[in-house]
Amino acid sequence: MRFGLLGGLLAQDADRDCPVRGLKARTLLAVLLLNAGQPVSLDRLTIALWAENAPSTAEQSLRNLVARLRKALGDEEGERLRAVRAGYLLRVADEELDTRLFEEAVRRARAAHAADDPVRVLAETATALGQWRGTPLLDLPELAADFQPQCEQWEEDRLQMLEWRFGAELQLDRPQAVVAELTGLVGEHPLREAFHGQLMLALHRSDQRAKALAVYQRLRRTLIEELGIEPGPALRELHQLVLSEEPSAPGPSRPTTPPSTPSAPTPRAVLDQLPSAPMHFVGRAEPLTALRDALLRDTGRARYAVVSGMAGVGKSALAVHCAHALAEHFPDGRLFLNLRGATSGLTPLTTHQAATALLGGLGVDPGTVPADPEAAAALLRGTLAPTRTLLVLDDAAGLAQVRPLLPAGPDCAVLLTSRSPMLTLEGAAHLRLAPLSEAESVALVAVASGRTSADREVVTLEQGDLARLVGLCGRLPLALRIVAARLAARDALPVRSLVAQLTDHEDRLDQLELDDLSIRQSLALAHRVLLDSERRLDRRAADALLAVGSLNLPEYSAAQLAGTLGTSRAQAAAALDRLVDVALLDEIRLDRFAPHDLVRDFARELAEESGRRPELASAALRWYAAEAGRSALALAPELHHHRRLPGGDGSPDEETALLWGDVECVNLVPLVEQADREQRDSSSLLTLVQALLPYLRARGRTAELSQLNRTALTVARREGNLLAQAHALGDLAGSHFDAGRFADALDLIDQAVPLWRELGDVVREQLNLNNRGMLLQALGRDREAVTALEEALALAVERGDTHNEALALSGLGNVAEKTDPRLAIRHHSRSIEAGRRSGTPGVQMAGLCNIGCAHLRLDEPAEALQHFREALAIPSASAPWTTERQTRLGLVDALHRLHHLDEAATAARDLLDRTTTRADPYGEGLARHAYGLVLRDQGNPTHALTQWRTALDLLAPLDPETTAELRTLITTAEAA
Repeated sequence: MRFGLLGGLLAQDADRDCPVRGLKARTLLAVLLLNAGQPVSLDRLTIALWAENAPSTAEQSLRNLVARLRKALGDEEGERLRAVRAGYLLRVADEELDTRLFEEAVRRARAAHAADDPVRVLAETATALGQWRGTPLLDLPELAADFQPQCEQWEEDRLQMLEWRFGAELQLDRPQAVVAELTGLVGEHPLREAFHGQLMLALHRSDQRAKALAVYQRLRRTLIEELGIEPGPALRELHQLVLSEEPSAPGPSRPTTPPSTPSAPTPRAVLDQLPSAPMHFVGRAEPLTALRDALLRDTGRARYAVVSGMAGVGKSALAVHCAHALAEHFPDGRLFLNLRGATSGLTPLTTHQAATALLGGLGVDPGTVPADPEAAAALLRGTLAPTRTLLVLDDAAGLAQVRPLLPAGPDCAVLLTSRSPMLTLEGAAHLRLAPLSEAESVALVAVASGRTSADREVVTLEQGDLARLVGLCGRLPLALRIVAARLAARDALPVRSLVAQLTDHEDRLDQLELDDLSIRQSLALAHRVLLDSERRLDRRAADALLAVGSLNLPEYSAAQLAGTLGTSRAQAAAALDRLVDVALLDEIRLDRFAPHDLVRDFARELAEESGRRPELASAALRWYAAEAGRSALALAPELHHHRRLPGGDGSPDEETALLWGDVECVNLVPLVEQADREQRDSSSLLTLVQALLPYLRARGRTAELSQLNRTALTVARREGNLLAQAHALGDLAGSHFDAGRFADALDLIDQAVPLWRELGDVVREQLNLNNRGMLLQALGRDREAVTALEEALALAVERGDTHNEALALSGLGNVAEKTDPRLAIRHHSRSIEAGRRSGTPGVQMAGLCNIGCAHLRLDEPAEALQHFREALAIPSASAPWTTERQTRLGLVDALHRLHHLDEAATAARDLLDRTTTRADPYGEGLARHAYGLVLRDQGNPTHALTQWRTALDLLAPLDPETTAELRTLITTAEAA
């Protein structure tokens, strides 16, 4: 396949176009290509497709778009466009996507240019430019706006490739080869001086001096009229060269561009205060390119760039490295000043102190600097105004400290580093620095520690250990330099030994201290600044970090911290935003926050030392229990009533309740297991787990349901709480049933029923008898099943319990289906009616599904199809996933039997996507079994065999009947 984003959206299979029709489908493909090889969440795709106007049917519409896209790409099996738990992932090889081919060619061209190899430059720029078909995402302008930085980067890289190609042609003394194309480009880019300079040089060398001078005059006039500036010094020098010289003799030694020198000599020696460049600087290619563009771009005013990020992420190293690389562009001087915004033991410089220090570097007598801070800053700005000077202001405390120092002269540039992003500094380029990649981190440690072989490759035997080591350091440059120094100091110390020392997070920060380098000290200073601040918002942020350490969860939100700290949601949100500002948290998605691993370790220490950790952790657990109770009230009011759950003062709608569970699910297991380990808040823990049952079953989160209830059962037994034991046994049995482990589920139900009798809870006993009957039926023990279900039905009718009556009738219908499908349909019809009376949509959906299954048993697929579709039309988001799963399986079977094979295949793939998204291996196995049958009848036995083999692996431990059928199908297919 070949995919293209550099121009209109392109999808080709060999020489055949794969037309992707419709704006939504094309947008979907483009977003997946822009994230090729990476999972793209359903939320991100929904926003890309509908922005803020997503319909209630967005998820189903998205699945339909995925099915259409797969068909267009010839990927009906979903091997290329895969459903993953996080959403969807498009598998694309590097050689299949034009942007990757373009970027790789740009990288090679950059290396050739740096090596001054014009022949290679011509080859690599030709490869890069050969991928270019026009403006990126030309036919998707709204999406292009969303990805504007990436599109602009591709555009800029293309222009750079053109510049280097023309330069190589000129270096090889072929000026006539570039005149025509450059003439067109200077018209397209009237302010791009590089193209004008190359055209002037090409014309000059082609004995067209008058035209070369005309190009200069036209550019100068444009710059003065539009920007009020003169051409740069390089172009002015070239102009003088053309005026004063005849074209020199041809030869490769002739310069392609004039030397970059000042237009006039400076009256003093060049001032250079930059510290030494970092000895081992690795990676950061994209940030360096962004800073170079920001600081060298000719805007007619001073250029500012801000590098922000957490402590130890390498802001200062990047700034100094970048400043050294740009030194030649600032011939009047390079000033450096540490503003001590986060320097241990030192207070930040005042604006006056900073201005005085900088003026001293410029040769101004400190005694003549005005005492008034504003006057001192004005003197600094005036001194810098006529110069071409680069200021590196490191470790700024905030914008108020540096704003008065910033020069306005059009040839000056300022590079700032700070933990705060200073977003209100207008006209500045803002760069939030992230930790290094794993490869960059390994390279840094290997080089800095000397763990390299003669050819500078990392020693193979330690490659895996180094990868683990940098992961434990969070890929943070400060931490990496510390461990590298420790390895360098002890040649005999194996990397794996250091890995072992860092594995225990309790001691990790102790291991990351050496001489004056300390992760803990850097983070403690950031926290102390917040804690001692006069601003109430900063002190709230310090409290929020304390709560983060006390809870020790994967993610945090404003609502969660408000419930933990007893503040308003708005106050908690502002505190979280402040922690993001000072780089102690990252916002991983809207209103979801997480700390860097080393910040997490520090926050845990902070919480322990404060003595408030138990109090805050308990408050969080109570908040989760209350919110889960509100969710249960929305999803299963009867369950909420019978379990006497909290949150009865009002509940959200079903969709909101499910959304709450979706965003908080990642925290639930760690929260409960932590409370269990510490043997605290047992009541809140048990309430929380019991309240989560409706959400977990509705979403098919079988693994979490099982894990949480195993913990709850342990806690209930430790506490001697019979009621909680009975709930945990029943809910744990439900998780086993959903996963197809019927025998295990039956064993748990048999333990629960006597407890309910002892407790005198007839309703729960009755419900468990219903479940026992369904499990016996699933295990083929039909006579015992009927006895249990009839007993449950009698109890329900006697008590007027329509919900349990519906469940018992459903179970009796399932048993009857094997021998008398018509009787089964009558039972299920009565079950639906009882479900309507109890107001339980999930029971109605199950009843319609079961009637559909009975019609299949009667070989009446048309009637079955009608009931399956009616079941799926019931708006019940809270219905158990197992019910929806069975309904969709029946839909595939009915369509298959009716020989609607294309529809059946689409329905099977849709079901497969849903089981994969929910991490439901039992359901996935059933879906692959059904899909294989459809593929076989479509004349695709190879793919059918693949589906069946995977299904066998998934179902072998769970479903003997289906497993036996799969083995037969596989044997027959292999023999064919």
